[in-house]
Amino acid sequence: MSPKNKIIEVKDHLVSGEHFRIVYDEALGYAATETPKTLNLSDYYPKKDYASHQEKHQGLKGRLYVFAQNLMLRYKLNILRNHGSGINVLDVGGGIGVFAEYVSKKGYAPCLTEPNLAARQRSEKKGIPSFKSLFEIQKSKRFDTLTLWHVLEHVEELNENLQKCRALLRENGLILIAVPNINSYDSKHYGAFWAALDVPRHQWHFTPSGLKDLLNSNGFSYIQSYPMWFDAFYIALLSETYAGNKLALLRGLFVGLYSNFRAAFNGDYSSKIFVFKKNN
Repeated sequence: MSPKNKIIEVKDHLVSGEHFRIVYDEALGYAATETPKTLNLSDYYPKKDYASHQEKHQGLKGRLYVFAQNLMLRYKLNILRNHGSGINVLDVGGGIGVFAEYVSKKGYAPCLTEPNLAARQRSEKKGIPSFKSLFEIQKSKRFDTLTLWHVLEHVEELNENLQKCRALLRENGLILIAVPNINSYDSKHYGAFWAALDVPRHQWHFTPSGLKDLLNSNGFSYIQSYPMWFDAFYIALLSETYAGNKLALLRGLFVGLYSNFRAAFNGDYSSKIFVFKKNN
């Protein structure tokens, strides 16, 4: 996907095999997946194989996922600490509670939201207070930090959810958002085969400037961003597989490496973490 291509058609490689259109809005700085109003998005999430709902990951891709996940847990924790956030953390779309459980062992007091009942029950068994959605949390509850690790691209009502996030944050609270970057080299290289498009589960496809403008319009100030180096490799490997290319692992590693190299100069990493502060 590239902002230069205003409309592209993308296949759902994960579940249905159906095709969906992605339309880029230049004024907003991000793109949207077109879906019928009658579409039930929950039908497009795999019952067993969705990464954030797995305890064990099988095969080479699974092992690579776990390796990167463990490194990224420490990385995300360091970002929390660097910005001096308090201990009350809400992990939005927290899956089975991997991040919440990790930070709970580091002195934080996490909660999470997760629409999938089975995943939510598994996080509760770990002692993590869990809610179905942001809108089930009592209005009086306040958090120091909200984290959305590859979640914002999934939500159907962007502004409504961001306003609810803002309401749940204390004064000067932080929101940390990780999203794929359609301005990245690997996005432009793979086009419609770029795995991070992940239609129709990904409703939105952001550029960094588009995300910043969106958050600013919802009462947040941009503070800093951080690269997610491993995403380039994982996404490139999946993209090579979707494209049916031979030597997918080697090709994916090369494209991921080159994408990160390019991003070291222009900042357009495959995925990035953005830190925003609530305006008072």
